[in-house]
Amino acid sequence: MKQNVWDLAVILLGLFLISFALNVFLAPHKIVPGGVSGLAIVLESILHIKKSIIIGFFNVPIFIIGLLTLGKKFVLNTALGALLIPIFVELTSNTAPFTNDTLLSSLLGGVLTGIGVGMLLSKQSSVGGTDTIAKVICKYAHKPVGKVMMSLDLSIVMLTCFVFGIEKALYGVVTVYLIGRVVDIYIKGFTDSKSVFIISDKTEEINNLILTRLHEGTTKIEARGGYTDDKRDILMCLVTNTELVKLKKIVKEVDINALVLIQNSYEAYGKGFGTA
Repeated sequence: MKQNVWDLAVILLGLFLISFALNVFLAPHKIVPGGVSGLAIVLESILHIKKSIIIGFFNVPIFIIGLLTLGKKFVLNTALGALLIPIFVELTSNTAPFTNDTLLSSLLGGVLTGIGVGMLLSKQSSVGGTDTIAKVICKYAHKPVGKVMMSLDLSIVMLTCFVFGIEKALYGVVTVYLIGRVVDIYIKGFTDSKSVFIISDKTEEINNLILTRLHEGTTKIEARGGYTDDKRDILMCLVTNTELVKLKKIVKEVDINALVLIQNSYEAYGKGFGTA
């Protein structure tokens, strides 16, 4: 029960931040952040229809797509977001802009929107816009949510060149980039992990130093040389960016000729790497 109340509180706060950023920082300066809210800014300028009405209209078909492809909890929370976001947008529509500086508005609007979207996605929720479409794509393509959203939203932003001009579109590009980055940071945190594979004739020495100096676990993968067919162990470990520097130093200290392969790990959880 307490968890459900907390989830609802996070979703409501996320919806408020998105609506607040739209009305206080983005819409007054004709900065289009992509997605349904971006389309709403453009269409409000052309058709003189309230953003809240336009957002509510577009959310229906997008919600149906989510209903057909995503899980029950996501769909139920999306229904909540799709229903409430037009209301939150309307409630905050009369809030005066905090600044007349377009660049500052672009930055603050992007950060607040990214936090809001990240809060919703962390609770398997959505406002029924491109974040839902991004979630559907990520389900099958296994791409980072923020980057998929960024691609979709940039496409919409580019279309606004014909309405507000290239300068406003460029501000929109800055905002969309910030939203995508903040969403990724919110979901996976600030710490990126690295998967490191070490091939060396001195695997045991390197392994011992990793265990004693870095206090990180390692895994030995049995392999064969492609040319010699000789058996050898490949050492694999998962480290943070800070630990990576220390790990490189250890490997060079033991075997300067060792082959080290480093890969980005988009998400890692478990002992020492947060929770799922």
